[in-house]
Amino acid sequence: MKYITLALLSLTTVTGFAQQKKKTSTVKKKTVTTKTSSTNLLVTKADSVSYAFGMDIGKSLKSTEVEYLKADVIAKAIAATLKNEKTLLEDGQTREVIQKAIMDIRAEKEAISRAQEDKFFAENAKITGMKTTAEGIQYLVLTQTEGAKPTVNDEVTVHYKGTLLNGKQFDSSYDRNEPLKLSLGQVIKGWQIGIPLMSKGAKYKFFIPSRLAYGGQAKGNDIPAHSTLVFEVELLDFNTNETT
Repeated sequence: MKYITLALLSLTTVTGFAQQKKKTSTVKKKTVTTKTSSTNLLVTKADSVSYAFGMDIGKSLKSTEVEYLKADVIAKAIAATLKNEKTLLEDGQTREVIQKAIMDIRAEKEAISRAQEDKFFAENAKITGMKTTAEGIQYLVLTQTEGAKPTVNDEVTVHYKGTLLNGKQFDSSYDRNEPLKLSLGQVIKGWQIGIPLMSKGAKYKFFIPSRLAYGGQAKGNDIPAHSTLVFEVELLDFNTNETT
């Protein structure tokens, strides 16, 4: 498992650092500057390679979102493993513990994000003219038109602008000066629910909860996980796909 491998590599490096620092403190008891200590740490090729692995693995461990790791406990586990001593956990248990820790943290963050999002939508619903669908999408009608409406099976042509709640724009067909044509059934649920409310020529502003957008997954560097998305959408045209 990726996380276990990363943890082992990282902890091996931590152990190496701990042992080297112990030796250094035993031999030299005089006060030295931080600069001297750092320089002496990378004396050999093994030192440099170990340090590089430590930096790389440290960054990888951060991505697991487990923020309460204890370096001293990690070092003890690595030392015992390297010496073939009996460990406090079996191999199968390590996988379970790591997986559960990651799942618990993600669940906790999701619960926090959901609570914050629910609070936002409760306040947002008070805006004059705001409407809410049964699924939880909120929208304002900026330009209303009458006529036929597309279905989730249709191809639509739209102009749109997408932003986060903080106002940061992550996409805009207006900026590209090029409308987007797409099959409605192939986009996020929020669009599948919202755009069929519109007639040709209408323009709506949608507030889409994360569970109807990208959920707990980040979308590139622009859309963080658990993001509420705000879209201004103008329905330019649509083609009805007949089904038999």
